[in-house]
Amino acid sequence: MIDLKTVFSVSQLARHLNDHLRNEFGSIRIQGEVASFTRASSGHWYLALKDESAQLKAVMFRQRNVLAGFFPAVGDKVEVLAQLAMYEQRGELQLIIDVMKKAGQGNLHEQYLQLKTKLTQEGLFDSARKRPLPSVVFNLGVITSLQAAALADVKQALARRAPHVEYSVYHTAVQGEQAAAQIIEALRKADSAGHEALVLCRGGGSLEDLWSFNVEAVVRAVAACKTPIVVGVGHETDVTLAEFAADLRAATPTAAAELISRPTSELLSEIQSLHVGLRKALRHRAQMLVQRVDRAELGLLTPTAYLNTLESRLSTANGRLPRLVERGLAQQTNSIQVLWESMSLEMNAAQNSANRSAQLLESGLMAAQRRNIAALDSRVDSLGSVVEAVSPQRTLERGYAFLQPQHGNAVVRSVLDVQTGDALRATVADGEILVNVREKTELRGPFNEDVKNSR
Repeated sequence: MIDLKTVFSVSQLARHLNDHLRNEFGSIRIQGEVASFTRASSGHWYLALKDESAQLKAVMFRQRNVLAGFFPAVGDKVEVLAQLAMYEQRGELQLIIDVMKKAGQGNLHEQYLQLKTKLTQEGLFDSARKRPLPSVVFNLGVITSLQAAALADVKQALARRAPHVEYSVYHTAVQGEQAAAQIIEALRKADSAGHEALVLCRGGGSLEDLWSFNVEAVVRAVAACKTPIVVGVGHETDVTLAEFAADLRAATPTAAAELISRPTSELLSEIQSLHVGLRKALRHRAQMLVQRVDRAELGLLTPTAYLNTLESRLSTANGRLPRLVERGLAQQTNSIQVLWESMSLEMNAAQNSANRSAQLLESGLMAAQRRNIAALDSRVDSLGSVVEAVSPQRTLERGYAFLQPQHGNAVVRSVLDVQTGDALRATVADGEILVNVREKTELRGPFNEDVKNSR
C-alpha cells in the first residue's frame, strides 16, 4: 500500500506505474484491428489497435518488425504479443509489440521462430560454412516460376548489367502445397547441371505466400547445394529461412541478379588492363633478348682481333726460335765432336794394324776427311743462314722495333707497362729513337685475355 502522506513527483509516479504494469501483466496477447499505421524513417512502426469500443496506441521497433513478414495496413485484423507500458514523456498508455501476425494466421510465426532457433543451434546458418561467390559468372542457373515477376526482374537486370551471362531457368511453383517439393527438385537439377552459381528467387507476399521458403526440407536443400547460391525472396522486409541458409542473401530478386554478376563494362575494362600489361611484359621481354644478343655479339672476335692474336702467337714463336736454333746447333756440334773422336780412333787403329797400306789409307782417309768437312761446312753454313734469317737483327731490319724505358733494360710487352707521358727508347735496325707516350689503348675481348695470360 502507498502511504497517503507520501508525495510523488510526476516522473516518480510514471515510473512506478510502468513498473506496476510490467509486473502485473508481463507479455500478453491482444487481437484487434489496425486503426492507424506509420512507418518512421528509423524503421520503427507506430500504430493503433482498436475494437468496437476501445483503442490503444502501440509501437513495434525495427529489430522486431523485420520478422513480421508483412506490412500491416489500416483495417487489417492482427494478433500481437506485447507488453503494456506507459510512455512517460507524454503520459500515454501504449503497447510495445514483440510479435505480430495476421489474425487467423495460426502459429506460422511461432513455427518460423522455433525452426530458426533449431537450425541456428545446428550451425546451418553459420557464416563459416558459406562459400564465396565466383569472381566472374558466365553460366547461371535460376530457380523460380516461369510466370513470376521475379524472373522478369532477373532477366532485365542481367540484360542491363551483364549481357555476357548465360542462364537456364528451372521452373517451380513458388507458393502452394506442392511448392516445397518442386523447389527441392528444381534445386537438385540445377545443382547437378554444372552451373557456376545459382539464384533462387520470387516476389514479395504475406507470410503464408512465402511459407514454402520456410519449410525445413527446402532450407536444408538450399544449405546442401554444392554450387554457390544466392536467395532473394520478396521485398527488403521479407526474410525467409532459405535466405539464412544461402551463401548470400539478396534483398530482392533484382539484387540477387546484381550480386551474382559483375558488370560487362567492368570485365571489359579489366581485360583491357590485362592486355596493356601483357603488351608491356612482351615489350620488356623483347628488350631483354635484344640486350642478350648485343652482349653475345661483343664476345665475338673481329678480324682485327683475330689478326692481332695470330701476330701475338707469331711474336711468341719468334722469341722462342733463337733458343731452339741455339740448342739444335749445340747438339749438332756435340755430334760432330763425337764423330771426330770416333774417326780419330779408327784412323789410329787402322794405322797400327796396317802399316804397309798406311800411305794409301792415309790418302783415302784424308780425302774422306776433306769430303766430310766440306759437307759439315755446308751444313753449318745452311744452319747459319737459318739463324741469321730469324735473328733479332733481321727482325728489326724488316721494320719491327722493341721498346724499353729510357733509363732501363726491361722490354715493354704491354700497354699496362707504361703510363701516359713516359719516355721510352725504341730500338730499330740501325739505332735507337727516343719517344714519349701520348696516349694508350688497351685491346678488348678474348685476345687481350690471351696476351695477359702469356705474360
